[in-house]
Amino acid sequence: MTEAEKSPTKRHPLSKQERNRKIKAIYHELEAKKRELGLRAPMIKRGPVFYVAVLMVLLLIGGLVIQAAGKGGGRKMRDGNIVRAEQSVSALAEALGRFKFHCGAYPTVEEGLNALSDKFSAHAGWIGPYAERILPDPWKRPYVYEPTNDPPVVLSLGPDGVRGTADDIAPDPELFAKPFRDTSWTNDWVYFSRRGIVVVPTKEEKEKLLKEGMRDR
Repeated sequence: MTEAEKSPTKRHPLSKQERNRKIKAIYHELEAKKRELGLRAPMIKRGPVFYVAVLMVLLLIGGLVIQAAGKGGGRKMRDGNIVRAEQSVSALAEALGRFKFHCGAYPTVEEGLNALSDKFSAHAGWIGPYAERILPDPWKRPYVYEPTNDPPVVLSLGPDGVRGTADDIAPDPELFAKPFRDTSWTNDWVYFSRRGIVVVPTKEEKEKLLKEGMRDR
């Protein structure tokens, strides 16, 4: 073996730029081989075009979701004033039913809905009031009340204030008859002048309560 073969050839160190070029070349060659073998899908360069494409896809998906919600795919938001008007006319219908339950008839046209909140009444059998107070509807208009039929007409004219249009708000007619079908509400119904006063039970009631208490022991 010659001296040249014994001693290794001295190599000049690569510059930083040359070393980086070689590393990149090896990396690109490795990625190309992987793609040939199907080991990994080609990498997508995440530049401005990539992010714009992602944003467009997200906007498209959002539009489809909103469209589905508009067709009943989701729950629609309801106007708060309409919800309050629906609750109010329902409460008025039930209060009118209670008024009729005690008095035998609905308030007259002259008495109007305010008869429900009166503190005193000349009606026989009246045990009111049946409403704390009568306020206008959410659009600051009075509720329509016409007792000519049974059940009477009670409604809010809705946002447009015009009667006979699609946005009129009326209660379920069954609510007028509810106090007659289910009279459990009368168990705690105390005459107005005695509300807030503890009523002492009669002697018979007291003895009955004592006997029931003894049996429960």
